[in-house]
Amino acid sequence: MFRDFKSLLAAFATACWLSAAPPAHAQDAHAQDDTGAAAAATASQRTPETPAARPSPPDAAMDEAASEQPLPPRPASPEYMPTTRGSGSVAVAVAEVPPYAIRNADGRWTGPALDLFRAAAEESGLDYTLVPTSPDAIDNSDAAVAFPVFATASLAQEADRSLPFHVDSVGLIGRSAGGGFLDGLAGLFNTSFLRVVLIVSAVLLVVGAIFYFVERKTNEGLHADDGRMHGIGHGFWWAGVTATTIGYGDLVPKTTWGRVVAMIWMLFSMALTAILTAYIISLTGARGGRTDLTEAVSGLAVGYVTDGTIAGDDLRGADALREFPTMDAALAAYDEEEIDAVAAPYQQAREMAGDREVQRTSGSVVMPVFRVTGQGDFRVALDRIILSPDWQSRIEQEFSNR
Repeated sequence: MFRDFKSLLAAFATACWLSAAPPAHAQDAHAQDDTGAAAAATASQRTPETPAARPSPPDAAMDEAASEQPLPPRPASPEYMPTTRGSGSVAVAVAEVPPYAIRNADGRWTGPALDLFRAAAEESGLDYTLVPTSPDAIDNSDAAVAFPVFATASLAQEADRSLPFHVDSVGLIGRSAGGGFLDGLAGLFNTSFLRVVLIVSAVLLVVGAIFYFVERKTNEGLHADDGRMHGIGHGFWWAGVTATTIGYGDLVPKTTWGRVVAMIWMLFSMALTAILTAYIISLTGARGGRTDLTEAVSGLAVGYVTDGTIAGDDLRGADALREFPTMDAALAAYDEEEIDAVAAPYQQAREMAGDREVQRTSGSVVMPVFRVTGQGDFRVALDRIILSPDWQSRIEQEFSNR
């Protein structure tokens, strides 16, 4: 009986063990659950700096990146300037006058005048529509605002205008601004230079004679056996080498009065040398010696456009004047050698001259402005920007080296 009881107990224990142990497929599922739980715990412990790699569609990634980055700011370049702002109720005439206003092949406008206009329009809240106008018709445009136009006496009487946003000089197309060596040398062979040489030679002769009469008794270098004229010639030589600061030292003053004469002459020669240098530069047309307009057109047949920009009175030193309806016509006449030069605003002349030489002159100025009819707020904003240090600095940087 004990044996049966012991067998019964073993069978009961076996049955309990079998009922408690899960089947094989359950063990596998349980193992998978444990692995998933561990992975989840590991993912929950990751820091934001090391996120789990999760595949995402390319389009969704691009959209997410675009939404996180701010839109690029509107560029300041006028090539992005719209031809209409707001309701576009105000007509604005704009002409292509390089370098102030240039129209690209795609119809967009560039140039400092466009930058200035846009800034003033945005500040004053002006709703505008740009109306392309030919340079020949810009002065007679009926638009409320027209630019760029050049200040004239008639413009000041007919309409309000802005302050000049740039002050330019007169340029001569066909005249050398710098010139080569041969051109500069050719500029010295004229009656003006020969006249200066004669005047300087006379001054040297007078100073040399004074030096001779002061030093002739004690200075062996001035003693000459062939008479007084030879001694004065030595004085002329001394005056020349002293004036040019060469000073060979072969002839020096010995007396007190001779040294006084020498000192006065050396001081005077400093000023004389500076004057001669500036004059020779102007004759050769070298860069840095800006020739006066009246002198630059002297002896020339000069053409100009009859738009009021360059007045005939400014060219009164020319031998002959000829008016043309357009700049292209004036340049064609120059190429045909019908005239010697074409007068135009310097910056505009540089843009339109092509491979022709341009000489910058002084003595007369041209001023591009905005012609404004009404639109008081816009004109006030325009003048304020023109007078600002930022605008003045830009104009200086843009045109100072041209």
